[in-house]
Amino acid sequence: MVTDTNLARPQGLGRIDPALRDVAAGLEIAEFRLETLPAERDRVDRKAAERAAAVDTAGVVVESQSITGPGGQRLDLRLYRGCSGAAAPLVIYAHGGAFVTGNLDTDHAQCVELARGAACLVVSVDYRLAPEHPCPAALEDVEAAFRYAVENCAALDADTSRIAVMGRDAGAALAAGLAQRVFDQEGPPILVQILHQPMLDCDSTPSRREFQRTPGLNGPAVSRAWGHYLGHNAGTAHHVPAHRANLEGLAPTFISCAEIDPSRDEAIDYANRLLHAYVHTELHVFAATFHGFDSIVPDWVVSQENRALHTQVLCRAFAI
Repeated sequence: MVTDTNLARPQGLGRIDPALRDVAAGLEIAEFRLETLPAERDRVDRKAAERAAAVDTAGVVVESQSITGPGGQRLDLRLYRGCSGAAAPLVIYAHGGAFVTGNLDTDHAQCVELARGAACLVVSVDYRLAPEHPCPAALEDVEAAFRYAVENCAALDADTSRIAVMGRDAGAALAAGLAQRVFDQEGPPILVQILHQPMLDCDSTPSRREFQRTPGLNGPAVSRAWGHYLGHNAGTAHHVPAHRANLEGLAPTFISCAEIDPSRDEAIDYANRLLHAYVHTELHVFAATFHGFDSIVPDWVVSQENRALHTQVLCRAFAI
């Protein structure tokens, strides 16, 4: 039996689709330690900027905007408007990055594609990152963007009778948390929440324990990210979507996740709990894929199918 002793090399490559293996083998292991975060942020930001610069934005108007966020600080948004002959449906989007990395470039391509395919207005939020800004800072930023868009719907030419929220990994936790908050506050109805490769639970799961050195994201890094985000706060339902006891009444939900992903089991569990709470829920587990595969290998047919599903969910919810 040969043991892989190279701790800089991802494990579990044999379980990943052959189309992804070479890329997966070249990925650095995520750490998210305090001492590694500056370098990790710099690396992922540079790659995100390169990918964003190559995106074809034809048919989508992209503009930057800043609003006054919680506590009076500046909150940057990026607005993506697809072709629409009337007030556009509204999508509030929270990027990925495990609470500790990422910016408006991180999921730029996804936002362009959603705006174009669903003829909607996507509002992407540059929320504050942990550990410098522990919870609930990020969720408060996403909620502030939601409130801003709703209150300024006329100026934004947005249709507040057709609202969706979406996020990827930590952004999905923020989207789920926002959906819970809006429901509790009896705010504008959310037609659908799309949670992609979501980080929903700070507690350990079998998949988090199993995937210790997987590409894209690994169990120890996820646990450290939650630790940075929670800070000195307890992992209560106010901060951790999966800890909410009663899920009845929440918005219809679409959850997609990767098979070789430490966050897989919490995605599946949340979907099951939503179903048992009578919430319309759809779950897709993409076999033989790792966390972030669709961003890293966007032209692969399964990545394209994944993004097309997200667009279709919005079109169905918005009755387009």
